[in-house]
Amino acid sequence: MHFANLTLGWMLSLAQSRLGVGPLVHNKLGSDTSFPAPPTTILYTLPPLDYNYEALEPHFDAETMRIHHTKHHQTYITNLNAALQGNEFSSLDIDELMTRFNDLPADKKAVVRNQGGGHANHSFFWKNLTPNATALADGSPLKTGIEDTFSSFEVFQQAFEKAATSVFGSGWAWLILTDTGELRVVTTANQDSPLMGESVVGAGAAGFPIMGLDVWEHAYYLRYRNVRPDYIKAYWQVVNWEFASGRYMEARGSMVQPEAL
Repeated sequence: MHFANLTLGWMLSLAQSRLGVGPLVHNKLGSDTSFPAPPTTILYTLPPLDYNYEALEPHFDAETMRIHHTKHHQTYITNLNAALQGNEFSSLDIDELMTRFNDLPADKKAVVRNQGGGHANHSFFWKNLTPNATALADGSPLKTGIEDTFSSFEVFQQAFEKAATSVFGSGWAWLILTDTGELRVVTTANQDSPLMGESVVGAGAAGFPIMGLDVWEHAYYLRYRNVRPDYIKAYWQVVNWEFASGRYMEARGSMVQPEAL
């Protein structure tokens, strides 16, 4: 299926879903570069997990999950809030903030890229995990899309593992949906988000995240030491395919399809 190019409004409306899989509220921002009035309270807070820290054992250990969530993720939020205190763009949902990255004042871009990216990516990551993982259903739209793109689910897994292993230093591996409706495995450095656009993440790496894996050492070192490939293999045991499928359907449903000739 061919899709018309996505607009900024499409990306913003997806961001407004706040990482859920429910119906979207379409915005009317378009290309407007203004921001809402500053909030009376700080918007960004640590999201609770849908499971306890022990729930992903033995694949992701409880100590790592606890430190990762309460220390690393919280630090990104604390630093972001400190930098954006009283600024009008702190009213934006974190994913909206990512999609509006190029509209930000130059003196705020570094902190939003690093600290805001860390908050956005980790908020996504927690929902991308589940202790009740099941196989991606045969015939489901996401599995069909993966098979159409990569020839088979196994080839997709190999491509994802290769990408995650290839990240030098710190970063993320993603399955994204591009603005042309293409599923693609990409990587981003540090805390860059595919939502930030090609001017940040590079040509071909921008899009709407469907699933993603944190390959910073803090995500796995206590359990897997320096053997990142073992951590990547373990990821398949805790992927929340229901969440990923919802993201895929959400994104596809928000695309403007060309009118029939």
